[in-house]
Amino acid sequence: MTTLTPTAAVSARRAPLLPLLTQLVLAELRRLARNPMFALATLGFPILFFALFGLPAVHEKTAAGVNVGQYILVSFGTYSLLTLAMFSFGAAVASERTGGWLRLLRASPLPAPLYLLAKVIAALLFSALSLALLYAFAHFVGGVTLPAGQALLIAGKLLLGMVSLIALGLCIGFLANPTSASVIAQIISVLVSFGSGLFVPLDQLPKFVQHLAPYLPSYHLAQIGWNTLAGQGNDAVHWVWLAGYTLVFALIAAWAYRRDEARGE
Repeated sequence: MTTLTPTAAVSARRAPLLPLLTQLVLAELRRLARNPMFALATLGFPILFFALFGLPAVHEKTAAGVNVGQYILVSFGTYSLLTLAMFSFGAAVASERTGGWLRLLRASPLPAPLYLLAKVIAALLFSALSLALLYAFAHFVGGVTLPAGQALLIAGKLLLGMVSLIALGLCIGFLANPTSASVIAQIISVLVSFGSGLFVPLDQLPKFVQHLAPYLPSYHLAQIGWNTLAGQGNDAVHWVWLAGYTLVFALIAAWAYRRDEARGE
């Protein structure tokens, strides 16, 4: 008769997490790719906006000597990440909540953090693709070129800072129903994009918007990208703000998730 030691018993019950995570990430990527409106909004709109607002100004310079085309490239790169976070985590999570998918996952052996981690990884991969397409369009069509090292550094910082936007999307997804979540995500995307100076420079916006901008997470994310573009390294305050947003939004989302769990939703 074979006797299992406690360690062996635990090992026998533990499912391999890495293959499971990989399959979840692939499933999430397929879900994103199969939604044409989502792909159009996150991949197509930033390129379209750059073509409309960036191409006519690619050879101009800012007061600090930064190429305007590069500045706008970072702006719409930030916008693409904001849009993806709002819809991938806001509207999608709300739909999965009310459709019973999350209730089914809670009844399965799948750990909830693994499900969320897979969505985060998939969103970051899709965001990297969005940035790559935007970079390529700006380079080949507008002649806007960033040094490879600087382009990768800006993309890496934007993707890291995007975690705060993902946490905001989760709040929307766990607090709203699918219909209202889509509307809320759309409203937030537009308002904070304008309020952060992504479409129009802040100094050209009303004073109250300029005073409000430093309290928006997308403002700090864009500032990090713009500072890296200008060769400035004073990003500590912006990273602290983004970390604070991530913590607050994550706590709210966790509370909303436990509330749904207690209700059996």
